[in-house]
Amino acid sequence: MHRLKDKAALVIGASTGIGRAVCEAFAAESAAVAIADHAHPAEQDSLRQAITAAGGTACVFDCDVLSAADVEAAVQQTIARFGKLDILVNNAGISGGRQNLADLDDWEAWDRVIDVNLRGVAHGMRYALPHMRQRGYGRIINTASQLAHKPGPRCAAYCASKAGVVALTVSVAQEVAESGVTVNCVCPGPTDTAMWQAADPAWNRWKLGQLPIGRVGTPAEIAGAYVYLASDEAAYMIGQSVSPNGGDVMW
Repeated sequence: MHRLKDKAALVIGASTGIGRAVCEAFAAESAAVAIADHAHPAEQDSLRQAITAAGGTACVFDCDVLSAADVEAAVQQTIARFGKLDILVNNAGISGGRQNLADLDDWEAWDRVIDVNLRGVAHGMRYALPHMRQRGYGRIINTASQLAHKPGPRCAAYCASKAGVVALTVSVAQEVAESGVTVNCVCPGPTDTAMWQAADPAWNRWKLGQLPIGRVGTPAEIAGAYVYLASDEAAYMIGQSVSPNGGDVMW
């Protein structure tokens, strides 16, 4: 399993859940991995140790996606550490909780969801693309959600932010495809992460009732989509939404 041999990857939002599983999967496919996250130092370090103990290569950077300077530094530090950046995963995200829009009175909370989930992705692409375009090669994978395609109630900011990620992905993919850089997104369905575990149990039961598979996914099951999009096998995938979602959204 060496589909990512000699590739250097930066995963932003990497220390827990899907991001952690993506780092593990990339390392298993022989990529060198930069683990970038904010406020999760213990989880970052344990992931780095696990990867290196298995014979892989990994390093850790602190990165708050709300800060353009942090994201730019993470990109530049990855290039300095590995000599290049082949793969960028923009995975940082927050849920913002559950609330009817008609009851919303905290617009700062709304803005934070949009800024982390959407502007954070834009920051990652903005600072990785010049290097990738200059080299004539790159794989960018953004984390959206199945809620981008099938929005649910009481999570308007989250749904809007993730739909924005899909649209942003498609727009930028068209800008850079001829330069050898692909931009795609993954739209996970309900997955057993801290975000899912902290959600309203009633909302979770409602969502589970819509899944033909009858269960939530595991982070490892989602990570396979990122490995494919990061590999040379996905060279013809441009601006696509790959949707491991248990059948919640079917095309």
